Amino acid sequence: MIRRMIAALAVVAGSLWPALAGEVEDLARDAEAKAKAGRHIEAVETLRRAINVLAAGGPLALRRVQFIAAPPKGFGINQPRANAVFPQGEPLIIYAEPVGMGWAAGAGGINNARMVADFEIRNPDGRVLGGQQEFGRFEFASHDQNQEIMTHLTIRLTGAPPGRYVFAATYRDLVNGKSATLELPFEIK
Repeated sequence: MIRRMIAALAVVAGSLWPALAGEVEDLARDAEAKAKAGRHIEAVETLRRAINVLAAGGPLALRRVQFIAAPPKGFGINQPRANAVFPQGEPLIIYAEPVGMGWAAGAGGINNARMVADFEIRNPDGRVLGGQQEFGRFEFASHDQNQEIMTHLTIRLTGAPPGRYVFAATYRDLVNGKSATLELPFEIK
């Protein structure tokens, strides 16, 4: 299992840039040696450091972007909607897992991440019908530079007529200046 993870980390790191690949490969080799020596917790912690290096060196990205049926209970703990067709008045709940957030060292060994999300509602041709800057504000404080982070936005479109629309959002990392966008088409019936 660790060998497969090491190989995957090395491939991803190599595609980013050589200096990063070297650091990740070194950490992966160190993790493998620790695992072979029976020091599994240390091996896992070393792999976590490798993942943090990869995340910090890459772009901000959003994974598992989807409409969900109710607010999530935690990272990966949600109920995806069966479809993107909403009755009038039902809120849109959008789930996304950011990868590559920046972390700033804070007091007492606490790491801090901060992000905002701007959103727009567009028609299928791309015309902006409405939206809001900094609608979502996400702040995380942890002793670790967590990679299992989730966000959700709840949008209530009061008075929106039946039709097809696109929900678009830009997540902006306030620590490292990176950004990522998402688009989800939906329909109000």
